[in-house]
Amino acid sequence: MKFPISCVVFFTFYFLLSTFNSLKGQDIHFSQFYNSPLNLSPALIGDFNGEFRFVGNQRTQWRSVTTPYLTYGLSADAKKIYNSPFSTGLSIYQDKAGDSDFSTLQIAVGGVYSMPIKDSSQSINFGIQPTFTNRSINYNKLQFDNQYNGSQYDANLSNGENFNNDGRNYLNLHTGISWNYRIAQRKSVGAGIALFNLLTPKQTFFNDQSIQLQKRYVFHANALLMINDKIDVMPNLFFQTQHKFKEIIIGGQGKYHLNKGDYRAAYAGIWYRNSDAVYFNVGLDYRDFHFGVSYDLNLSSLKVASNYRGGFEFAVIYILQRYKPVIKRYKACPNYI
Repeated sequence: MKFPISCVVFFTFYFLLSTFNSLKGQDIHFSQFYNSPLNLSPALIGDFNGEFRFVGNQRTQWRSVTTPYLTYGLSADAKKIYNSPFSTGLSIYQDKAGDSDFSTLQIAVGGVYSMPIKDSSQSINFGIQPTFTNRSINYNKLQFDNQYNGSQYDANLSNGENFNNDGRNYLNLHTGISWNYRIAQRKSVGAGIALFNLLTPKQTFFNDQSIQLQKRYVFHANALLMINDKIDVMPNLFFQTQHKFKEIIIGGQGKYHLNKGDYRAAYAGIWYRNSDAVYFNVGLDYRDFHFGVSYDLNLSSLKVASNYRGGFEFAVIYILQRYKPVIKRYKACPNYI
């Protein structure tokens, strides 16, 4: 007996949702994980239709509670260099959190080897991503009890602390594998597993060298299902675990084909991040650009302070198709010659 793909996706979502009930994380992440492919998995480098892809992401969170957390991302990748099975990509991410401007800068260069299987409608991609990370903090923006003069805070007073350093650099390594199956023109499925922080680098600013960045395991799955001539549905699943923390996101979006000049398609979707938030997204394909906007509604215990407000996130993707001239091997002569 065969089950339709939609049933398989639904029961997979339900099983994982019922298994895990907490979420948190330590690495840079986006709600629109599907619009940040090189951050989602090294195996997704070169996973697009075209030759070059450029991606920008920006996230603002907790503005309603405290100093907003800001996350930026830029990436570029090239697919099947010189018609080889190899793709490569570069990504840069910057994250700032809290009053101390606690900052994380990541620069990664990755590569993928793609292996077609069967009739080339399926492929398996193996990715690796060496990464350089700089973390820093601004102690001057923090306030300490020693700077209280008896009536008020005085920034000119010494904080009485002796910090060894205000930053740390380390190298890291990520890897991943993904599978894609293009069943028809508007019908496909994909899934992948990624492993981050293989080197478990030391990340402390102090002398305790036992404080390591824990390995992070990621599983993701997606599908594209045609409903009719105008509408597709795109369910997604994202699950990750890092040390004691787990996160699961389920949801999806609908795609409405416009086919009106430069406007290609419009998107709208809803997502649930387990025990933390529900968020909504809209998107638009315009020429070779894709634009995405999402907003998180906070449902965690912090909702008392946030009043359910989470934050906005923006994404833009540009895919470059290199023009390839048609070379005519012969020239037809008119009939009257």
